[in-house]
Amino acid sequence: MAGTTTRAEVAVLFDWNGWWGLEELWGLPRNDFSYVDTVMRHYRPLWEHHYAADVVSPHSDLLPYKVLVVPNAYLMDDEGVNAVTEFARDGGTVVMSFFSGVVDACNRVRPDGYPGAFRRLIGAKIDEYWPARPGERFTVEFTDGRTATADWWREDIHLETGTALATYADGLLTGRAAVVANGFGSGRVVYFATLLEQDAFDRVLIGELTAAGVDNRFDGLPAHLECAVREDERHEYLFLLNHDAEAPVAVPVGSGTDLLTGRPASGEITVPPLGAAVVRRARRA
Repeated sequence: MAGTTTRAEVAVLFDWNGWWGLEELWGLPRNDFSYVDTVMRHYRPLWEHHYAADVVSPHSDLLPYKVLVVPNAYLMDDEGVNAVTEFARDGGTVVMSFFSGVVDACNRVRPDGYPGAFRRLIGAKIDEYWPARPGERFTVEFTDGRTATADWWREDIHLETGTALATYADGLLTGRAAVVANGFGSGRVVYFATLLEQDAFDRVLIGELTAAGVDNRFDGLPAHLECAVREDERHEYLFLLNHDAEAPVAVPVGSGTDLLTGRPASGEITVPPLGAAVVRRARRA
């Protein structure tokens, strides 16, 4: 594998300073945030749907990516804010979750109304944060008529340039936006103002990846099959790991060589329960 690299079109932002701001400071609307849990909540659907994703910092080079996922970025310095903003302006898709852009690197509340750092980016002003009471749940209705359950958090959003992909269907915020989409520069921003049930969140996130043209060569394969690709100038290497203890998985691979057995691989290869395969094939153009 010497000299091979991975290539991802999706990046998940992980910020150590943001983690500190969200969990180590008190006096927030809620004091039971788990930054690691929320990052994993955003990363897991990418893994389960077999999208290669890099984990980046606010100061990473974002040029290689089509989609940037930003989980609960409560605290972010000016350089990071500018990087996220320019990524969208230059044509990228930003998927961002609630309670982002609130304070700067010194934990000072940013001016110009919530979310101060990202108000123009999401195309909406947040009038007030509404943490949910214990056990409280509410219904969110999408523009296509589908509904989902949300809990834990809500935001009272006033749309400016953004439009609602979904609205609250009950409670005191009935009719207010729960998921917002906004065109920004040449790009697009989707903002979640509540904690959607996982299936609904995944559907929106994967839909945005598809709309952004992110490649998925393993579409339709089961979530328990781990898939990764490394490549060099001539070849790509498919790593396939079946985490299921009972069911084999048939994987279309085209034409190549199974490097663990030395046998030719043509059409598809079957990965046995708890088995693995590494297939070398010609790199796609």
